[in-house]
Amino acid sequence: MTTCCVVVCYRPDVVQVLGLCASLVADHAKVILVDNSESPSLDRAQLPQNCSLIPLGSNTGIAHAQNVGIEAAIVSGANIVAFFDQDSKIEPGFLSTLIFPLNRGSPEIVSPLYFDDVSNQELPSIKVSKRGISTAVHRGDDMQPYLVDVVISSGTAATKEVFSVAGVLDESFFIDYVDTEWCLRCRSKSIPIRVVPAAIMHHRIGSKCINLGIATILVHNQERCYYQLRNCFLLFRKKHIPFLFTVKQLVSVFASRMLLLLFVNDRLAYIKAYVSALHDGVRGITGPKPT
Repeated sequence: MTTCCVVVCYRPDVVQVLGLCASLVADHAKVILVDNSESPSLDRAQLPQNCSLIPLGSNTGIAHAQNVGIEAAIVSGANIVAFFDQDSKIEPGFLSTLIFPLNRGSPEIVSPLYFDDVSNQELPSIKVSKRGISTAVHRGDDMQPYLVDVVISSGTAATKEVFSVAGVLDESFFIDYVDTEWCLRCRSKSIPIRVVPAAIMHHRIGSKCINLGIATILVHNQERCYYQLRNCFLLFRKKHIPFLFTVKQLVSVFASRMLLLLFVNDRLAYIKAYVSALHDGVRGITGPKPT
């Protein structure tokens, strides 16, 4: 099967991105770099063989950039499409191990076992009950792939049939909850999502973490906080997403963002972002944050 990796970039560390490309190509994959940067940050001449570049010229949101990459991958003949962030870190042979359980011609998704890049602790995937109760899944000691419902998009691989059955990413979210909405949409179409424990990937969320003992606060800038809070309201508008699941997300995000105010200097800017997020979320504003 032909595997094509879509790597979305935004003002990337060029050396880091080129290293990721080299690792993926060495694992017999094609690579499509989709650059969301406002000005060119990557040069086609620098790219390894079997890598291509699609510059978008502005920040169009991660969902749109991924969709551009998906379309290009399928046009190029890919049977499997894998997603990576610009700062993804993988070991040799990672991609081959990840996609091994996929069955050609069947709509299926696989995800690696994630570990936090700072604490080295396992990052759980999520199971969601029929009633919408979400639980974290910690099964890093398993040897065989196991079913989950929500995973992080970075490192995820899907057969091309997934996009025919469930569709591509929802660009109305722009960024944040894009992967959550898509995973639950796939679940509603009975598309299995499996974690492959043998494929291990380190991932970092936020600029840093603040450990309060009973909770861990992820630090993001005020713009990301806007999307996190606003997009919780957009989840309520999706019939395939259980109501109780969305309520839990909204409560969790609101509580963590309020706690974050205790640790940031530009507190007023964050408060303004929160107010805008609540206002726009209730009104159903989608896409990029209104200026």
